[in-house]
Amino acid sequence: MSDFLFSSRRLPPGRLAKELESIYLEDPVSAREFHGDWGSLAVTPSRYSGFAPVENGTHFCVIIGGPVLYFHDNHFLTGNDDQAGTRAILAHFEGGQVDWSEDLSGPFVILIIDKASRRVMCITDLMMFIPVYRYQRESWLVLGTHVDALAGACGPEVDFDEASLVDFILHDVVTFPYSAYQHIRQCHPATKHVFRLRHEEAPCLERMAYWLPDETAPFRNLKEAAEVLKEGLNGYIERVTGPMRRVAQFISGGEDSRVLAAMLPPWLERDSFIFLNSMTREGHIAEKVASASGARFLPDYRDELHYLDILPEASCLVGSGHQYIHAHALGFHRRHGLADYDAVFGGYVSDSLLKSRSARKLPLSSFFSFLPQWQLSGETRTQAVKNSLFPDQMLQEVTRRRREHFHRVRAMRPQSAHEWFSLWPMTMRLGISNLYSNRRLFRSYEVFMAKEAVKVSAACPTRWKLNRRLFLAAFGPYLKRTRFLFHADGRLPAFPWWVNFPVHTILWSARELARRLGVQTHYQGSWADWKTLMASQEWAMARDGVRPEHVRLQALRAAITSDALREKGLNNIQRINLLQTCHQVSKSGLRRQEKWRDTSVRVC
Repeated sequence: MSDFLFSSRRLPPGRLAKELESIYLEDPVSAREFHGDWGSLAVTPSRYSGFAPVENGTHFCVIIGGPVLYFHDNHFLTGNDDQAGTRAILAHFEGGQVDWSEDLSGPFVILIIDKASRRVMCITDLMMFIPVYRYQRESWLVLGTHVDALAGACGPEVDFDEASLVDFILHDVVTFPYSAYQHIRQCHPATKHVFRLRHEEAPCLERMAYWLPDETAPFRNLKEAAEVLKEGLNGYIERVTGPMRRVAQFISGGEDSRVLAAMLPPWLERDSFIFLNSMTREGHIAEKVASASGARFLPDYRDELHYLDILPEASCLVGSGHQYIHAHALGFHRRHGLADYDAVFGGYVSDSLLKSRSARKLPLSSFFSFLPQWQLSGETRTQAVKNSLFPDQMLQEVTRRRREHFHRVRAMRPQSAHEWFSLWPMTMRLGISNLYSNRRLFRSYEVFMAKEAVKVSAACPTRWKLNRRLFLAAFGPYLKRTRFLFHADGRLPAFPWWVNFPVHTILWSARELARRLGVQTHYQGSWADWKTLMASQEWAMARDGVRPEHVRLQALRAAITSDALREKGLNNIQRINLLQTCHQVSKSGLRRQEKWRDTSVRVC
């Protein structure tokens, strides 16, 4: 399934389905509902074959996402039995031998309802790549995988949490375990949540973590860790592609996608996609990578206003408190029929998990990419949040939440808490909404989200991952075919930093000089050209269309009144976050008014 909503109260037919269907502004889907003494459940169809819900005499089982099975073959991924994968997981669970940390790999959520005992189990994946949200009031429990749909199902007593929205605007995410709504919290990663439902009594929650990213040292050296990582990802790809014939891949001018291109089996029919504003330096590199791997190269181009045009649809798809701007394939998925491929592979989170992108490093290395990376001691995550646009009381609450989360992470990872603050769980990773969008549109498989990548990342010290040491040790052989093909940033990915230093320094300096002198006028970025977009008349219209009287939340209204959408007090991305938040809050207000009118009509 793509999404579910579960209510411990039996609700009127259609109520949960309507909320799930509202996720999709285009290409509407039909949600199915199930009702029983245990409550009500709604699900939307899965993009992945074999994971339709299963009901037997004792249990009801729902699988979200497309987990790769390690205790069973994965032939059902291209088969005609739409319940085969779910049945296999349910039977494995009922057999009492399941090990959630080893038997499944990749993003998933599992919901198992014991109908007789009214016991509900919700199992999240290792990093909670797919989030689950929980609302609990007195004797009522509601669970769901889309925060706005869950809030809509809970009724008018659930409203936006202003501190969470301010947190999102300033930091691109809502700090775990909070959500964009009051009284709605995130569930925990790598955890089996067991809710015991009792008539007219508050549900009893037992939470059992089946894996934690503790700072252990199971590997004797970097080479051993790299071998486990390489073999693990090869095994993941083999399990996925075994029954497949035709797959797609997102390709770029970077190293992650060229490693993936080299790892995919050559006997598959492979199409490589890249989406750009125009054919750039990165596009030309990606074309050569595709050619070297024997794949067909299929570029496509977005117009300058693309990331403004997709705001309504993308923000609905990913949900409040998650950046819509990472829904990069939205729209292109229709044009290229991505849902028709057996699998669409991506290389996301490699930088985060395997190269310690979030570690605290020398500030200069963030700007001068040719400099070697050195880890700094200490942390900056607990610093007091300051911004003149928002009330001090609100900022103090955001600071408190961030410090609370940091201390939680530091208890597991005292040496790398600064880094894992934005990794555990993955809802703290600002770009993870890319997965939220993709998995609802086509059969998305992110290779670097495999369980081996997660576990090796947790087990390796930061110094092994900096300067791409672990990455090159594991995947260097897959870069040989393109070893003299430059990365889009001006280095040769197959070589370590000390080999790249002179050539990378010269290329970076020349490009930066050309940019500053105005010689390079053609936009070379991978994603949105925010400078051009925000100078457009359409942006001005969208910005000026946000009126304080349309936003009922005090903190947002104050920011709008202070002209925050016009370059005052916020950077470009924060202004995009504010625009998205105002859009979602205004839309929510209109929906609530419509529901109230509908209720009034029925009462009259």
